Amino acid sequence: MSRRVIGIETEYGLSARRADPGRGSQPGGVRLSGGEAAQRLFAPVEREHASSNVFLRNGGRLYLDVGSHPEYATAECASLGDLLVHERAGDELLVALAQRAEADGVEAGEPVRFRLLKNNVDPHGNSYGCHENYCIGRGLDLPWLAAAVTPFLVTRPLLCGAGRWTPDGFAISQRAEVLHDELSSMTTRTRPLINTRDEPLADPGRFRRLHVISGDSNLSEPSAALKVGSLLAVLDAAEAAAAGRGPALPALELDDVPGSLRAVSRDPRAVLRLASGATISAVDVQRRYLAAVGESAAAPRWARVLDAVEAGAEDDLDGEVEWVTKRALLRRYAEARGLSWADRRLAQVDLAFHELTREADGTPRGLFRLLEARGAAVRLTDPDAVTRALVEPPSDTRAVLRGRLISAAQREKRRYTVDWLQFTAHDLPVAGGRRGDQTVQLPDPLAVADDAVEAMLAALSAPWVAP
Repeated sequence: MSRRVIGIETEYGLSARRADPGRGSQPGGVRLSGGEAAQRLFAPVEREHASSNVFLRNGGRLYLDVGSHPEYATAECASLGDLLVHERAGDELLVALAQRAEADGVEAGEPVRFRLLKNNVDPHGNSYGCHENYCIGRGLDLPWLAAAVTPFLVTRPLLCGAGRWTPDGFAISQRAEVLHDELSSMTTRTRPLINTRDEPLADPGRFRRLHVISGDSNLSEPSAALKVGSLLAVLDAAEAAAAGRGPALPALELDDVPGSLRAVSRDPRAVLRLASGATISAVDVQRRYLAAVGESAAAPRWARVLDAVEAGAEDDLDGEVEWVTKRALLRRYAEARGLSWADRRLAQVDLAFHELTREADGTPRGLFRLLEARGAAVRLTDPDAVTRALVEPPSDTRAVLRGRLISAAQREKRRYTVDWLQFTAHDLPVAGGRRGDQTVQLPDPLAVADDAVEAMLAALSAPWVAP
C-alpha cells in the first residue's frame, strides 16, 4: 500500500491509595480496589458523556477495558510522526484525568493518590497489552503474512523492548513470558503474536486489520518509533513480494516460537534453532529483515541498534532504547545502595520507571519521565504538537471527518453515537417533518472529504422548525 493507516491501543496500569492522615497527601493509606480507582478516574468522563466509552474530538477513543484498565486508542494515523504525537497525547489525557481525580479527592476531603503506569505487567504477574494496528490489503493472505513476519516479531524486542526486572535476571521484553502462539483469536489466555479476529474497522472488501499484540508499551519515543517503523518497512516489503514486485522476505521458520521469544527476552544475542535444524542469532535474524526491506526511514536507527547489540556495546544506547535505559538505571540504583540483583526493592524501581502521573507542580513522578525531562532520554515529539493532538485529529485520515462530526454535535448539543465506521445523529429532521436517526458511513480510513459528511454537518447546525 502506498499509504497505510496505523494506530496504537494502550492499556494502562492503574492503582490508587487513600492518603494516610498522618502523612498529609502522601501515599500510605488504604488501597482502593481496581474498580473504585477506575471509577474515580473516569468520573469526569461519565459526567460529561454519560459513558466510560467515548470517541473524542481528536478522533481517538477512551474507555475502560476488561479488568478496569484505562485504555486509549489513537486516531487513525497515516504517518509515524502523527502516531507518536497521538500516542503521547493519549498519555497526557490519562495523566490529566488522574490529576483531576486527585484534585476532586482533596476538594471532597478524601485525598487519593493515583499511580498511572504505562507498562505491561503488574506485581501479581497479570499482563495487559499494547496493540498495534496496521491496515493491509484484503488480498494479502494472513497465514502467509504471519509466517513471513513471525521471526521478525520474535526478535523485535531487541530493538524496542521495555525491559523487566526479575530476581533471576533482566529480561528485555515485558510481554515475552505471556505469549504462546503465532496466530490466534484469543487475547487473554494463549496470547498470540498476531490476533486473527477479522475486524477490519473499514470496508471489509478492501481492507484487513493486522492486529499485533506482542509488543511492549513504550515510554521511549525512539523505541516506539523503531517498533512501528521497522514493522511498517517489513509490511511494505511483504506486500511487494506477494505482488511479485520485490524480493522474498527471509525464509526463517523457527523450531519453537514461544521458546525463542523467551530466549531473546533473556539474551538479545541468543542463538535460535530453525525448523531445518540450523541455528541463527537473534541479531542475524534482524539483519536479514533489514537487508530485505532495503532503504526505509527506520533503517539507520535499526542498523545502529543491531550494531551496538552485536558488539556488546548496547550501553551506548542508554537514553535511546528503552530496555537499555531501564537496565542501566536499575544497575546504577543497585550499585549505589549495595543491593544484590535479587533484592525486591528493584521491583519497585522497575514500576516507578513506568509511572506517568505528575505532582501538582508538573514534576514527573515516574523515573523515565524524569530522565526525559532532564535530557537523559531522547524525546522526538514536539510538546505543542502533542497539546494540539488532544483536541485535533490527524488531517490526512478519516479521523478528521469523525472529529468534525463529533465537534459539531457537541457544539449544537445533538445526541449522537459514533464508532470507527459510522456516525449517527439521533434528532435530525427526517421525512414527514419528524425527528429521527441519520447515519453516515466512514468505510475508507484514508478519506478526508465526503459529501455525506458535509450534508450531516449542515443538518447538525440547522435549526429544527416544527411542522
